[in-house]
Amino acid sequence: MKKTLLIITAVVILACGLQAQPYLVTATNYASGFFGVVADENGQPLSPGSIVHLIWDSAGDGMDDPSVEPGFYGMPTDDDVLMGTCQVGFTGGAPSAGNFILPGTAPSDGGWSYLRAFHSSNPEPETYYAESTTLFIIPPMDEPVIYGVEFPSMMSLQLGNNPDLVVTASPENPPIIINATGGNFNYTLEIINDSQDPVNYDVWIDVILPNGAVYGPIISRIDLTMPSGGSISRDLTQSIPAGAPEGIYTYMVHTGDMISSTIIHEDGFPFEKSGAVGSDGLPENMEGWQLNGWDEFDLTSAMVPEVYFMAPPFPNPFNPSAQIQFGLPENSHVRIDVYNILGSRVTTLVDRGLEAGYHNIQWNAPSVASGLYLIQMKAGGFVHTRKAFLLK
Repeated sequence: MKKTLLIITAVVILACGLQAQPYLVTATNYASGFFGVVADENGQPLSPGSIVHLIWDSAGDGMDDPSVEPGFYGMPTDDDVLMGTCQVGFTGGAPSAGNFILPGTAPSDGGWSYLRAFHSSNPEPETYYAESTTLFIIPPMDEPVIYGVEFPSMMSLQLGNNPDLVVTASPENPPIIINATGGNFNYTLEIINDSQDPVNYDVWIDVILPNGAVYGPIISRIDLTMPSGGSISRDLTQSIPAGAPEGIYTYMVHTGDMISSTIIHEDGFPFEKSGAVGSDGLPENMEGWQLNGWDEFDLTSAMVPEVYFMAPPFPNPFNPSAQIQFGLPENSHVRIDVYNILGSRVTTLVDRGLEAGYHNIQWNAPSVASGLYLIQMKAGGFVHTRKAFLLK
């Protein structure tokens, strides 16, 4: 699956007595200076004229679903504020976008914001769309750049097309700021089956780190069934260790098929870590990231998948590093190699015995040339290959 490239700039007009003078803001990913835009639902570049919204989450509780009311299709709802729009064009043969003209309602001290891209210049029912997996602080005039923009690799959401399961993760007292010494936050999780049939699903929770990588799963439960009209509602407490890096995170709850990364529905919200004490805050066994409060399941127990799997690399395309998650149903010798399109091995990421459970590795490729690469995993008779595109 592909990501196209988009350079997005925004003219921010801040009024209402906060900031009156407009200034130019550039949105970019970390390395290339370009802005990664999701491909459409078929994996193709967005069509010229497709619209992109810059949205301010004024309450800091995560992005709300877009409107499906006639005359307001795709518009932000509840506490989300539309700061500006732009349309995809073409510059030098590459997809790009013009300027956002913002109405001046952004806070002078910044605020969390997201991007939402539609596969249409005029969203209507069943229009495909996607939302940025990263969130941003609205930048001040003296540093007018938004860094680290990432989208999913393909559009999967549709206006007015209600999923079989609906997930709602509602934080208590947002915005959430965790001290450098660590702490916890509370939130309410609801999963509802509004369909006429039982739904089989997996549920898993992870976080998008300040550098854009995915850490987790913090918990997962495989092969669950929700009866028609059924629901789960739980008040949960999430711990954050002192060593977790400083920065802005996105906390995500997913339902769907975890192994294939197919999503039925998901929801999330941001939180901020004001500093870090130590450097051991992201251990492979998730120590320090305890989740408490769900009576039916021991969510803090060790997790072992039922089958071998290797998830798609994230992000993809990537530069200069990608994260790969894989699972082992039993203790196994694991070998993961990276090959170029000519079949030559570029590097070996893992070649050792590992315990049963979920594992994460990272491929750092700062000195590797741009192009398509194949990541192959072998373990316990299981062989699987994923594609990864390095774009510099």
